[in-house]
Amino acid sequence: MSVSIATLSERLPPGPKGSWIYGNLAQIGPRRVDFFHDLARTYGPVASFRIGRWRLFLVSDPELIQQVLVTDARSYIKHFGARTFKPLLGNGLVTSEGDFWLAQRRLLQPAFLKAQVLSYAPIMSELTEAMLEKWTPGRSVDIEFEFSSLTSAIALKTLFGLDDHGDRARIDESLRKAIELLTHRLDIAVQWPLWLPTPANYQLRRSLDRLNAVVDGFIAEKKKQPLGNDLLSTMIAAQHEDGTRMSSQQLRDEAMTLYLAGHETTALSLTWSWYLLSQNPQVEAKLVEEWRRVLGGRAAQASDIASLPYTSAVINESMRLYPPVYVIGREATEDLELGGYVVKKGYTVLMSQWVSHRDPKYFPEPERFLPERWLDGLATRLPKFAYYPFGGGQRLCIGVHFALMEAVIVLATVGQKYRFTLNADAVIDIMPQITMPPKYGIPATLTRRDD
Repeated sequence: MSVSIATLSERLPPGPKGSWIYGNLAQIGPRRVDFFHDLARTYGPVASFRIGRWRLFLVSDPELIQQVLVTDARSYIKHFGARTFKPLLGNGLVTSEGDFWLAQRRLLQPAFLKAQVLSYAPIMSELTEAMLEKWTPGRSVDIEFEFSSLTSAIALKTLFGLDDHGDRARIDESLRKAIELLTHRLDIAVQWPLWLPTPANYQLRRSLDRLNAVVDGFIAEKKKQPLGNDLLSTMIAAQHEDGTRMSSQQLRDEAMTLYLAGHETTALSLTWSWYLLSQNPQVEAKLVEEWRRVLGGRAAQASDIASLPYTSAVINESMRLYPPVYVIGREATEDLELGGYVVKKGYTVLMSQWVSHRDPKYFPEPERFLPERWLDGLATRLPKFAYYPFGGGQRLCIGVHFALMEAVIVLATVGQKYRFTLNADAVIDIMPQITMPPKYGIPATLTRRDD
C-alpha cells in the first residue's frame, strides 16, 4: 500500500446525502448506471453512497481500479450483489472465492485454450447461416430476441454438445425470470429470506427448479456417452492435481455460469452493435465494404478475424457504449487504503464500465459511436482499466476470446445478407440487471443487403 492506514482519517469520500434508513436507494432508481455516472461526474474519482446497511465506494480512476482488481485483489471478495445470484449460479467461477475458485479456474482453463476455442468457430458460422435461412425480407423482428436465440443455440452446442431443441426456449425463459427476480432483490431495502413463501420466492424457486432439472439432465446424459469436443465433456474429464474430478453439483454450477456468460453477454454485444449501426449508416457502409473485400459473401471463419479490423472496432466501440456487464463490485475483507480514504472491512467498492468507458479524458466525444477510434492503436495507449468490458485481473472473464470470436463471426456473417431498419415506434432504453439488455427489445425490419 502506498499510504499507511494509520495516517488516514476515517472520513468518507464525498457523496450525496440519503435517508437514515434507506440511504441513497431512492436516488438510484432502475437506471442505476445514470446514478453512477452522475456520482462520478459530481464527486470525482472516489465517491461514496449507501444502500440500506451497505456502504459503497464508486471508483472511476483507472489506477485505483487496478489497485482493487490487481494489487489488492487478495484482500477483496465478490460483493453482496454477486452473492445475490448464488441461487442461480451456485458456486461457479463468478461467485466462488479463494482456493476453491482458483482450483476451479485451473481446471476449466484448458477448455478455453486457443486451439479449443478455435474449434468452435465452424459451429458459430453454421448456426448463424441456419438462422439466416429462416429469415425473410420485410419481416419485423426483435433484434435482441433473434441474437439471444442464436447465441443460446451456439452455447448449447459448444457447452453441452446438443443441437437446438425444445428445451432451449424453456431454459431461456426460466433464466430470464430468475435474473429478473434476483435483480429485484438488489432494489429493495429488506431482502426477505428465500425460504419464505412469498409470491416472488415461489416464482424464483419454480424457475430455478426448471433450470436445474434441465441442466442436471444434460449432465447425466453426457456422462453416459463417449465424451466429445464440447465444454461439458472437457469439464467431466478434467482432474485436479490429486486425481479428483468435479462433482455433479460443481458441473451444474459451472455449466450454468458458462451458459449465462457465454450466451447473454455476446447476445447483448450483437444487439447493441446492430442498434448503433442502424443509427449510423456511414459506419455500416464501411463495414459492408470490408466484408465484401475480405469475405465476398461467404460466412466468416476464425481465420478471417485478423483481416476484419473494422468489424472488431465496431464490436469494441459497441461494448464501450453498452458494456454487457456494466459494474463490478468487491467487498473488503480488511481495512484498506484507496485513493486517500479507508475502505473498512465489509465496505463494497464498485467499478462501473459504463462510467469508465464514457470518460472524456480517454474517449473524446464519449457519447458518439466512433469505431475509428480503435484503429490507431488506442487499446495499447489506454490505461489498463480505462476500458475493461470483460473485467480484469485474475478474475478476467475466462471466455473473453470465445466471446470476441463469436461476435465478429456472427456480425460479419449476418451483415453481408441483411440490414436492420429500426421500427418507427421503437422505444429504446436499458434495463440494468446482471447484464444490460434493452428494456423493450429492439424492434426492427429485415432488409436484404442486395435489395
